[in-house]
Amino acid sequence: MNNPQNATPHAERASENVETIGIAPVPEARRDMSALSLFSIWGLASASATTPVIGLLLYDVGLTNFFIAVIIAGLIGIIPAGLFSEQGREVPLISLVTARATFGPGASFFLSILYTIVGAGWFGLNTDVGGQILSTLYPGYGMLWYWLLGIGQTALVFLGMKWLERFYNWTALIFIASYGVLIYYMVTRFPLVLPFEATGSVHWGAIIQTILSFSLLAWAYEFSTVSRFCPPKTADEPPARRAAYFSAATVGVLLPVLLMGVLGLIGKASTGEWNIALIAKDLPVGGAIAALGVILAIAHTNAMNLYPAVTKLLAASETVRTPHRLDQPIASLVLGLIATLMAVGGILEHVEPFLSVLGVFLFPFTFLMMFDWVLIQKRATPVSAFFEKKQRLAEQFRPSACIAFVIGVALSLLGYFKVLPGVWIETLPWTVIASVIACGVYAVLRLVINDPPIQSETP
Repeated sequence: MNNPQNATPHAERASENVETIGIAPVPEARRDMSALSLFSIWGLASASATTPVIGLLLYDVGLTNFFIAVIIAGLIGIIPAGLFSEQGREVPLISLVTARATFGPGASFFLSILYTIVGAGWFGLNTDVGGQILSTLYPGYGMLWYWLLGIGQTALVFLGMKWLERFYNWTALIFIASYGVLIYYMVTRFPLVLPFEATGSVHWGAIIQTILSFSLLAWAYEFSTVSRFCPPKTADEPPARRAAYFSAATVGVLLPVLLMGVLGLIGKASTGEWNIALIAKDLPVGGAIAALGVILAIAHTNAMNLYPAVTKLLAASETVRTPHRLDQPIASLVLGLIATLMAVGGILEHVEPFLSVLGVFLFPFTFLMMFDWVLIQKRATPVSAFFEKKQRLAEQFRPSACIAFVIGVALSLLGYFKVLPGVWIETLPWTVIASVIACGVYAVLRLVINDPPIQSETP
């Protein structure tokens, strides 16, 4: 068995500047992140330069319905999302390591590879978007903007969570101030239009589905990757403190979606641009301010695309080879370079639909993981069990969870490709329904299938 405790001294010997902990349990001495920092990290990660596009996607529903839909989405997603935050505090591991107990090490390996591709792909897409915006504001520099964004973001992830946390905290006010100036330009240079009323059909299921897919449930399974650096949860923890850690990441993700979605709606109605950074290109010093806001928005989001992607790659690698202390910084550089090259080469223009389709895998995975964590494992699985090597192929996959996952994905795809009756997709958040059905299937299969044990019995 590969004992994760063997990796812990590596973390303790890590340089002050470069994180080398990999996927080992975070030592308690490193677990000091506050709930406010957790909120700040996920709030700024969610506040991408492309986040206002949700206002364009849902422009016809109007401001009032958009506000209501975000609240409903939050009520639906806060439980699974909050449980992922708690999981990181209870067992300081990333979700694709704890997934080994739910789906089996073999299944977790393939899921880790899949989500590594997704994270690196979105890093490249955001870098591409940022490069295009900066090229519009400051033309004539060719691909220089792409390389500067890619290299800068990769450097942040290379340094690790300690420096990422500092970066988010240091730049939060600068980011807010930059967009504050852009809003000032918009309301003083353009006639302000507030589109409160819907101008088209309002299909609540589809609207809520879009918001959840765009934000909370696209991020939720990553929450433990950051919350593992938070203090362990204790039995005597004050309720207010527990509630703060439980909800910090969820509120952090949804608040920018609400505020920047409203900004996108108003910007589209008032200026014709959903991205108000573009209106500043012809304004005095506006271009510089917009460029600063865009750079920070892209960097904030992409750090939380690349950093978790690196940990997933390490999780996949650890199942087939002995980990090395420098795996994490090396993986950060390699993935960052590949994703930046994809952005520079324009390859990502052809894979965006592919990445969007892969999103339907996230909902069943998220719901099954939390259902299993709360009702089956009951948080009692020892840390060592997640790192135990399985010798037999039959032990690599836990059939009940794997079958339920496939059923959940299949049902989600039926909604994605609009095979189901339109009224189901339009009135219900179908992927959520599909994921809940998958949990029910899992509960039944647990009764009739003998899954391999999570941990081998010791004499």
